[in-house]
Amino acid sequence: MGLPNFFVVKPFILSLLGASALLAQTDHPVTSATLDESEVRITYGELKRLVAATVPKAAPVEVKPPVSAALLASTYHLDAKAGTLTAEMQVESFDASWHAIPLAGATSGAISVEPKDARIVVTDDHLCLITDQAGAQTIKLTFALGKEGQATTLHLAPSPVASLEVKELPEGKVLRLQSGTTTQTLATAGLIALPAAGGEVTLTLEDARKASQSPLAGSTDDAIISTATYATQVVRDGSVLTEGTITLRHDHPVKLVLQLPETAKLLQCHVNADPVRPTLGEANRLEIPLNDPTTDGAESEVKLSFTATLTALQTAEGELDLALPQTPLFAKQIDWNVQLPTGYDLSFTGNVDPIADKPTEPGLHLRKSLCRDQQPQARITYRKRTTN
Repeated sequence: MGLPNFFVVKPFILSLLGASALLAQTDHPVTSATLDESEVRITYGELKRLVAATVPKAAPVEVKPPVSAALLASTYHLDAKAGTLTAEMQVESFDASWHAIPLAGATSGAISVEPKDARIVVTDDHLCLITDQAGAQTIKLTFALGKEGQATTLHLAPSPVASLEVKELPEGKVLRLQSGTTTQTLATAGLIALPAAGGEVTLTLEDARKASQSPLAGSTDDAIISTATYATQVVRDGSVLTEGTITLRHDHPVKLVLQLPETAKLLQCHVNADPVRPTLGEANRLEIPLNDPTTDGAESEVKLSFTATLTALQTAEGELDLALPQTPLFAKQIDWNVQLPTGYDLSFTGNVDPIADKPTEPGLHLRKSLCRDQQPQARITYRKRTTN
């Protein structure tokens, strides 16, 4: 153990000298100037206490919280008359550093925010509060509610306390809430718990009589694909473009679920000529929301296109594997036209049948009929056409 700084203990030594009987008997006064030639005798215990007094105390270890910031509570207030959905959110930062706290998905933008100086940005596909203020804050975001019969889709951020409050519904209307495979119908004012893990929630105001006539879950299909037509074009470098039109008949808001081929990339998607952004899940799973039709048994038209990349075509002959999207809905008929560059003779194998009533159009004409949750697939064999 090192000795303490002499100047730190000097006042204590002076007090000892002043109290010493031996020093009191000398004729020479004790001053700071004579201390260098003086002797001080103290016990080991006193020396130990002096040394301990000069050792700096260790700073306390800072314990950090397991999370630095979080969304603690979300309460959504639905005002059907005003056509708005207001989310009152309680957030908290547990330190004074910068944080981006997710509040909701960025699929739908807010129409207003309170307080007005709150810094809301889009990052990682979420509306986030940017803050360096420690402590709790209350944020309000207001979203536009879809018109009657049109679904409003929200992407909730995880929140341990989450609910939807409905104070009043228009006369003769009910609110349908769909979260995953769970559907709830609210006919009067009330409170509905929302999933704490967040995720997609769809709200729809619809006619109460239609809702009362809805079939029990699982007893019938929510929608049926009347027809689907696809056209696939393959060029020499192996690039593939597929464009499709799907016509569905449904009585209530539904989601068209499509499983794209493994290497496919979605280009565009339209529902009844309006562009939409489908929800993309794992393994190329698409969810396309379809609004409530104007009349029972009406049809919705979905147009989509996607690309893929295969190996380049061989000069003389070769094979390539093609596939269409798979859907759990029942499909009456799926027609598929496959075109390769001119100059090849084409044949195929797969779970599709040839169409013989379109001989004037180029390429292969294939059909899949009366199927559910099956992916149309074809292995195309091409051979360079020889001239005699």
